[in-house]
Amino acid sequence: MIFIYEVLYIKELDNINEIFKKDSTIPLPLKYIIYIFKKLFCVLTIKNNNICVLPYKRINNNLTINIITKIIKKSTNKVVLSNYLNELQELNNQLYKKRIYIYKGKTLPYYLIDNIIDYICKIRREDTISQEVHILLNNLNELSENSIIYLSQKFKRINIVTPKIKNFIRITNYLESLGIAITVTNNKRKSLLKAKFIVNFDFDEELLNLFNINTKAIIIQMNKETIVKSKLFNGINILGFQISYNDKINNLDITEYKKFDKKVLYEKMLDGKKYEDIINMIQEDNIKIVNLIGRNGIINNQEYLKI
Repeated sequence: MIFIYEVLYIKELDNINEIFKKDSTIPLPLKYIIYIFKKLFCVLTIKNNNICVLPYKRINNNLTINIITKIIKKSTNKVVLSNYLNELQELNNQLYKKRIYIYKGKTLPYYLIDNIIDYICKIRREDTISQEVHILLNNLNELSENSIIYLSQKFKRINIVTPKIKNFIRITNYLESLGIAITVTNNKRKSLLKAKFIVNFDFDEELLNLFNINTKAIIIQMNKETIVKSKLFNGINILGFQISYNDKINNLDITEYKKFDKKVLYEKMLDGKKYEDIINMIQEDNIKIVNLIGRNGIINNQEYLKI
């Protein structure tokens, strides 16, 4: 099957004019007739900027979702969903079943760990480079390996906590050859007892809670919403973040994509780029962390000062 578009940005309808060209001279009554036709037969409008507008403001049944996914499948195999559509679990399920890739912003955190810690350190008026960071990592892959190498040059010390110590011999030897000290441990009783910054790459909730964790630690969850079950834990558990950047990046006018999460939009721009190039791109595009998200929403700055 030939896919026409590399990616489509799918969004719900905000107003009737979205399914027409900006300079359209079609009378309003006729526009409404065309709109009703599109809504009745589920005709999607694909604009020049690859934004695909559905003929619905809200979607209330699975039959409509099924028709939408079938039409999308004929046009692309990669999509970015608007904030509203991203919350529709059935739509996500149907797209996955059709093997359509949905950008979720899940890889972006791996390139912004130092930015997140720097954001916290500025609030606490602490020096970022002097911090010690503990990384929880079960499965080592190319992305996590590049992250460790990069972070080991940004902070005072990196400590890897893993049940698979043998898998980290090569990267440990490489960093030591550069004169960079790194520890790899699986000591459940002591390894996180004094940890201040903990970055959870892929520990699930069960594995995380096997460890004695510093009661005032700041935990940054990369992709899993794992909860520390200890009643003594009084630290901060970061589950997400919000970013800001310029209105125009990579020839993309961001103002036209207001219905989409900025993290997801930016993740799409990283496609096919090497780790080092992405780090440079983040700096050039002036990507900034503007808020960190906890279980109850945006974390107040005062919370970082209390611990």
